[in-house]
Amino acid sequence: MSPSATATDDPLFTQQEIPGKGKGLVANRSIPAGTLLISEEPLFTTESLQDADTIEKDLAAIVKALPKDGQRAFLSLHNNFKGEPNPFSNIVRSNGYPLGPSSGIGGIFPLVSRINHSCLPNAQHAWNSTQNRMLVHAVRPIEEDEELTLSYLNGGPSTTRQEILKQNFRFTCACELCSLSPQQLKISDVRLKRAQELDASIGDPKTVRNTPERALRDCRALLDIYEKEKVSDLRLPRLYYDAFQIVAMHSDAARAAAFARRARMSRTICEGKDSDEVENLLMLEKSPEKYENFGVTKRWKSKVGDGLTEEEEEKFEKWLWMEKS
Repeated sequence: MSPSATATDDPLFTQQEIPGKGKGLVANRSIPAGTLLISEEPLFTTESLQDADTIEKDLAAIVKALPKDGQRAFLSLHNNFKGEPNPFSNIVRSNGYPLGPSSGIGGIFPLVSRINHSCLPNAQHAWNSTQNRMLVHAVRPIEEDEELTLSYLNGGPSTTRQEILKQNFRFTCACELCSLSPQQLKISDVRLKRAQELDASIGDPKTVRNTPERALRDCRALLDIYEKEKVSDLRLPRLYYDAFQIVAMHSDAARAAAFARRARMSRTICEGKDSDEVENLLMLEKSPEKYENFGVTKRWKSKVGDGLTEEEEEKFEKWLWMEKS
């Protein structure tokens, strides 16, 4: 257990040697989706590392100033770049996590760093700035004796994934997704390449402004791919938030509230209910008009509560995605 990580009387996992991977974390029992697996403070951050010419020296000083157990925790972490110069920097390169999606500051989390990669992960990490901790949640049910996994990248077809992992982490992935049969892998790659294209189209402001019906169809098509590919990480709430933004821009408060709810629920599984993003989505679910770009046009004007309820599931889905009956 990391000196900065929260321990429990009934540990959800144990640290074990994983064949071909080194150390990893393995579930001690079945774990439901949404379960908080790890809450860990950084051993240290890279905030003070300003001078590129002295990073190795500065890191050595930071490590030397740590308590003995902290020093041991850092030095025991895997170095993907063994044999190359600057070992302290390379340990940070191999194990650092950003303190938020847009942060230029990284942190070292010895326990989180023990979680190995999968292109189809069963867990998601998220920095909680209020708690000053890295949180890891199960994003789908995890079986007893199943390894806990995170994704070190953002999807894409297998050739792209392998290239990024080889370049940045010096390993070839043999996860469940990458180990599909050649025929199945080809099908998956076609889907995931299409997912990238759809994601780019959805993010095009002109499409959202001028042809929102197409943008919403693209969201629905992307969701279909995610369901087939068993995606359950942060890509899912991001998709629902994209759909929220599309309908909100065109004054559709009823659908905006529904998409905000789905984004909130899926993000809660990934990040926990105390996440800043979850709190913001709850606000938008209740009051979609508070979104900064709400009502740019009056194309689909509606009020919260208009339309169908989720109790009529099939009809609701068609209404939500504006699909013809």
